[in-house]
Amino acid sequence: MKKRTVFLGLAVFLLGLATGCSKDIDDYPKSNLRAISYFSFKPYHNADKNVFVEHVGEIDEVNKVIRVVLPPDVVLTGLRPYIELSPWTTVTPGSLTPMDFTSESVDFEVRAESGKVAVYSVVRELTYVYTKAELYSVSFPDFQDETGEVLRRVFPNFSNNSAVTVTVPEGTALERILVELELSAASQKASVEVCDDGSETEFVPFSGSGYVDFTHTVIFRVTPESGSAVNYRVTLAYPEEGEGL
Repeated sequence: MKKRTVFLGLAVFLLGLATGCSKDIDDYPKSNLRAISYFSFKPYHNADKNVFVEHVGEIDEVNKVIRVVLPPDVVLTGLRPYIELSPWTTVTPGSLTPMDFTSESVDFEVRAESGKVAVYSVVRELTYVYTKAELYSVSFPDFQDETGEVLRRVFPNFSNNSAVTVTVPEGTALERILVELELSAASQKASVEVCDDGSETEFVPFSGSGYVDFTHTVIFRVTPESGSAVNYRVTLAYPEEGEGL
């Protein structure tokens, strides 16, 4: 009899435990979290809006203000903001929704799971300046590499006097070589000059594509919209015996 009572008590306990565990999730308090944790304009989503680098907003959580600095020539209509939120939160308008930012301030309504609302004001400024002077690569359209593609070399880094040596066919006239430059996306508005007379001091403007005298090491000087100029050196050489392009 005693053993039977113990088993009965255990059964009642397990039944109560199972009942407690099956409590519906709707019975728990709903979250009051309602915050924008990240706000930016990414190039991938705004390629046709003159957005070439990611512009990340500075979030003032106390005043619910997000400040974003954009370039003066950005297309303000149809911009797609990328937004990250706190858990169990929604935002209106939603992330990546095309929007009109011609007004200096645009509001976003952030709603918690509980229904509570916070309103963030996104304030945009058109004062961004590009500070990079990054020459990514140099190409030679009149020459091909071993794969049949246009001969091209990528600079090892973006530091001052970064250099590449390019092999061209034996006997190539180096006095007039067509060259094309590729700047990084972060180097928008940068200007380029070239020195091809061996002086290393006499620079003339270069459009990014044109004919250059490579009888000496050529220096391309890249000057950003704001910041210091960076020199890149390119040398053309004939192949050593048994060497291809």
